[in-house]
Amino acid sequence: MDRPSWVLNVPDDLWGRASVVLALDNRDVAALLVLIRQYTGHSQNDLACATGIAQGRISEYMRGLRHPTLDTIERIAYGLGMPAEARGRLGLAAASRPPR
Repeated sequence: MDRPSWVLNVPDDLWGRASVVLALDNRDVAALLVLIRQYTGHSQNDLACATGIAQGRISEYMRGLRHPTLDTIERIAYGLGMPAEARGRLGLAAASRPPR
C-alpha cells in the first residue's frame, strides 16, 4: 500500500480530552473517528486521504458497521499523527510506523 499523501493536523491537546482518552482506553475506533471529526472539523474524506482507507470504509467504521483490523488501526493512528501515549492507550506500539 502506498503511504498516505498527508497527515491530519490534530491539535496535541485533543489527545488529552476526557472523551478521546475514554475512546482510546476502550479501543473504540468508531468513537475516536467521530470525536476527531467533531473536534477538528475534518471530513470523512480528509480521514480517508490521511489514512489511505476508502471514505466509504471510514464511514462504516464510524457507524460501527465494520471493525478495523489491527493493521487498519495502525494506519488510522499513523494518518492522524497520533502521539506515543495515545497510541499506547489504543494498544499500539509507541513508535509510529508507516503503513504497509
